[in-house]
Amino acid sequence: MVWEIGVFFLSLFYAGILWFAYSNPANFIWPGIVFFAILFVAMKLITRRYFNFILPALLALGTILLLPLIDSRSQANAFALISAGIFYFAVLGSYRLAKYDKDKTAKAMGNLAAFAALFAWFASGYGWYLNIQMPIWLLMMIFAAVTFLVSYVAFRINGLELNGYQRVLYSVFLAYLIAGTVWIQNSWPFGYLTTGVITLIIYYSAWDLISTYFLQKLTIKRAIFNLSFMIGASALILVSARWYPVI
Repeated sequence: MVWEIGVFFLSLFYAGILWFAYSNPANFIWPGIVFFAILFVAMKLITRRYFNFILPALLALGTILLLPLIDSRSQANAFALISAGIFYFAVLGSYRLAKYDKDKTAKAMGNLAAFAALFAWFASGYGWYLNIQMPIWLLMMIFAAVTFLVSYVAFRINGLELNGYQRVLYSVFLAYLIAGTVWIQNSWPFGYLTTGVITLIIYYSAWDLISTYFLQKLTIKRAIFNLSFMIGASALILVSARWYPVI
C-alpha cells in the first residue's frame, strides 16, 4: 500500500509550508510553530506513537533551513517537491510499521527519509556556517545532536537486535564520527552541497556497517566494499567539485 489519504493531506500541508517558508521567510515563525504542532498531533493519530514525530520533523526543519540557500526559484521549487514526496514516504512508512513492524518496504521508506533529513541538515548547516558568523564547535554540536536523533530513530525503524543502551551507544558513536568529520572539513575549499554530500557518504558507510553487523549480514567483502565506496565516491565528488579559495 502506497496510498493513505490522511498522509497525503498532511504532505500537501507540508508542501504549502515549504512554499510559505521560501516566499515569506521573515513571517514564518508562527506558521512554522502551527505546522509542527499539527504534525506532532497528526503523527500520534496516524501512527499511534508520538515518537514517530521525530523523523518527519527533522526532515521538515532541515529542508526549511536549506531552502533560503538555493538561489534559483525553480531549483528551490524542485527541491521542495522532492522533500514533500520524501515526507510522504516518511509518514507512510511509520503508518505501515505501526500496523506491521516487519514491513521491509516501510523500513526502506524510513531509511530514505533518514538519509534525506541528514543531507538537508548537513548541507544547510554548512551553508549557514559559510554565510554567518558561527563557531565551528556550535556546528559540530548541532550536527552531532541531529545525527544522534536520526540514528536512534533509524535503528528503531530497522528493528535491529539492539537494546536501549546499545541504541544510545551506537548513535553516540555516529554523532562523534560526524562531529569529527565537521572539524576536519572546516578548512576544505568546497561549497556546502559538496561538503554535505561527503558527510552523508561517511555517515552512510559507518551506519551500514553497524546495521549489517546486527542483521548478521556483515562479511569481510561487505566491509571492503563499504570502505571502497566511501573513498571512491568521496574522491569522485571532490575531483569534480568546484574549489573555492580558503580565506
